[in-house]
Amino acid sequence: MDVTVAIVSYNVAPLLERCLVTVERALAEMGGGLAIVVDNASSDGSTARVRQSFPLVRLIENAENAGFGAACNQALAATESETVVFLNPDAELRDGALPALVGALESRPAAALCGPRLVYPDGRRQSSRRRFPSLPVLLLESTPLEWRTPRWPALAAYYRDDAPAGATREDWLSGGCLIGRTSALRSVGGFDSAFFMYFEEVDLCRRLAARGWETWYVPDAVVAHHHSRSADQDLIAKDQRYYRSKYRYAARYFGRTTSRAIRLVAAAQFAVELAIQRRRGEAALVERYVALLRWHLSADE
Repeated sequence: MDVTVAIVSYNVAPLLERCLVTVERALAEMGGGLAIVVDNASSDGSTARVRQSFPLVRLIENAENAGFGAACNQALAATESETVVFLNPDAELRDGALPALVGALESRPAAALCGPRLVYPDGRRQSSRRRFPSLPVLLLESTPLEWRTPRWPALAAYYRDDAPAGATREDWLSGGCLIGRTSALRSVGGFDSAFFMYFEEVDLCRRLAARGWETWYVPDAVVAHHHSRSADQDLIAKDQRYYRSKYRYAARYFGRTTSRAIRLVAAAQFAVELAIQRRRGEAALVERYVALLRWHLSADE
């Protein structure tokens, strides 16, 4: 299979350079291929560095931040390869990772997506396998009920605490690195750009599964992932984008009334958390929870 590696980047120039060095090495392992960088209006000189240091990389420059899924779709439209790897700019392909991913996809005709074993730069395992979120998961996940209580059984199932070490078929995988069969991705319209970022890969895997396609975890392929370096540049915007996508997903698969109920339950939890942080005098967290609570109580959908 021929392969294109697509990287959507936003203001992480040093990490993007490190990422592209590993991509060039990985494509050489494959005997060739294409690298595409879709830059979402970075202001840190990212595009100049790509042009200077990686002249063979195809660069797509957006005038504004189009969001992760929409930018991935730009790369998907630009490639003629049978397979495309969506790789975060804060990720690095370890030796052998790309051949292992391509081989896994090639050997499984029903697979539309495969994902590697993600690790932190220091080698610690990074959780990446998931089941599709159930209603209890949507009520608990990324709320104080998750952060301040013991592991709930619904969350243990969601995070695949029971997952074996080997290759497994999964509902969905973290979008830090995914290899996809181009024809399958195009058959469902790629990522849904309604999800600016977060939950776009969950939704994609669910739509693929509805068409009979599979998603596989490939532990023989290892990718180091710094995790959330682009999004963490603005934590308040990150929070709003995350929860907007979460409730959009809930509305799509469980109905708008259920989604609003999940949002109000979360708002009550964040109100309690805000009071806790005020008593502790944690000014930065107070500011963050004030913004989060106001957003949850707004009419914004």
